[in-house]
Amino acid sequence: MNRTSAATLTLLVSTLRTALCFAQGAAEASKETSRAEVEQCIAQHDSARELRLSEQWQGARAAMNSCADERCPLAIAADCRAWLEELAQLMPSLIVVVEGEESGARHGALRVQLDGAPLELKEPPTPIELMPGAHHLRLELSGAQPVEVDFTLQKGQKNHIERVRFVASRDQVPAQATSRLVATRPVPAKTYWLSASALAAFASSAAFLVSGLNAHADAKEICAPNCDPEIQRSIQARLLLADITGGAGLVLGSLAVYTYLRRPVVLAEPRPSGPVLAASSRGLSLAWRGEF
Repeated sequence: MNRTSAATLTLLVSTLRTALCFAQGAAEASKETSRAEVEQCIAQHDSARELRLSEQWQGARAAMNSCADERCPLAIAADCRAWLEELAQLMPSLIVVVEGEESGARHGALRVQLDGAPLELKEPPTPIELMPGAHHLRLELSGAQPVEVDFTLQKGQKNHIERVRFVASRDQVPAQATSRLVATRPVPAKTYWLSASALAAFASSAAFLVSGLNAHADAKEICAPNCDPEIQRSIQARLLLADITGGAGLVLGSLAVYTYLRRPVVLAEPRPSGPVLAASSRGLSLAWRGEF
């Protein structure tokens, strides 16, 4: 072997050694990076579990999203994804409905704040996911009085509806009236009708039930066990009517509760209150007018 061949062979061996060292270094660096990612997944998993148990939902969701990544081990990622699904079921949601044709026509000018932060309402209304607890909603519309609503959401309470209706602005209402406007939620007439119908249904159910039980007791003493089939059918019919009217009462009562809870917010002038002096044929009388 001549000197040229030997030098070439030496250079080739040196190049191979250098490449092998670089490859080993890269593999070790990749292995070290993978180990660091696994340790981070474990840390995020532990943090998500602790925050979930202490009901710190915002921090828990951030940690769950981190440890649910595909780079994390399968067991850890599966836990975090299951926790995310559980958290999605626990988080309540809000639907804001702005009522009135005029408000809908100027929806683009609507300004909404939820807990002090700007909020954009979509059309049609869509659920807004919130944290459990107390919240404050403020809506402003050009040419109308601002509306403020306080409400509380429970864990798992989905699609809580807040209905808002705007009234004329201060420029269109006398100053002495606007300064006294208050937000009220009057009970609609349909709530009273549904409540009365529910009470009537429950009363009918109780009457049919008592009648059927009394007839059954009488038949048991007089003709049992060889009573006329007509008597048996009469007793069964009364008990069936008791079940039907009782079910109708439950439905009507549920509708009454629903209409009461979903009644809209209305800004109105409060009723005047205070002492009133009245004169009559019997003399003077002092009475109190208004609400305490």
